[in-house]
Amino acid sequence: MRIENLGIVVTGASSGLGWATSLHLAKRGAKVWAVARSEDALQRLAELHPNITPVVADVSSADDRARLAELADDVQVLVNNAGVAWTGPFAKMEATDVRTMYEVNVLGLIELTRLFLPTMLERGRGHIVNISSVVAWFALPPFTIYSSTKFAVQGFTEGLRRETLGRGVTVASVNPGPLPTGFFLRAQQPDISLPSGDTTVGPGSNLVAYAVTRSIRYRHVPGYQVVTVPRVLGTCRLAVAPVIGRAFDVVALGSRQWGQIFGTDR
Repeated sequence: MRIENLGIVVTGASSGLGWATSLHLAKRGAKVWAVARSEDALQRLAELHPNITPVVADVSSADDRARLAELADDVQVLVNNAGVAWTGPFAKMEATDVRTMYEVNVLGLIELTRLFLPTMLERGRGHIVNISSVVAWFALPPFTIYSSTKFAVQGFTEGLRRETLGRGVTVASVNPGPLPTGFFLRAQQPDISLPSGDTTVGPGSNLVAYAVTRSIRYRHVPGYQVVTVPRVLGTCRLAVAPVIGRAFDVVALGSRQWGQIFGTDR
């Protein structure tokens, strides 16, 4: 699928992966609707390229999702990137934190896909990219709940990919590893202010943007239905093996003991 002239929606576009992906696709000729809650950040992004149209919306809002669905006739690709994270022991999480993570990372993603998918199926052409994570295959503290949301995203992506086989619509996941994107810095320090689009904050974001682009271009090519960044982290899928799982147990135990010694175990 050629990037040029494609209509593409990218959620979570006000910073990090979404910012880099929106700009990367726009520079390659796509018409990009950049979606996020921050109007100021989206306006700054839109100033960087004429192919970017800012859309202020919250994917966890049913009303905002319905408004986004009005773009369905003009959109060939949906990039579900919006996400939130929280770091720390599950026992210290507030119920609202858990609920917010599932509303954005899982339910918002699924519901937005549900609204765009029928039009794609009707015309027999379309592509959906879900930004997942390597922690979709193994869960490690302090990202227990975040990992569980990505497990859900990965399962949904895999099932939907099989549902749409032979119907012209392709579904893929892009699974970043621990790249310097600024995302987990926000999770560790929720009140920190990071300048949107500042490459010094998240240089790894560009690597993910390239991966999203490859997922679109080579959507029918075997091996591009799940793209890890970097590719070598595809071996993380072996984490389901008992021996590898035991190794992660040791890592988790060591991390907790290290945190207790240095006071970083919250």
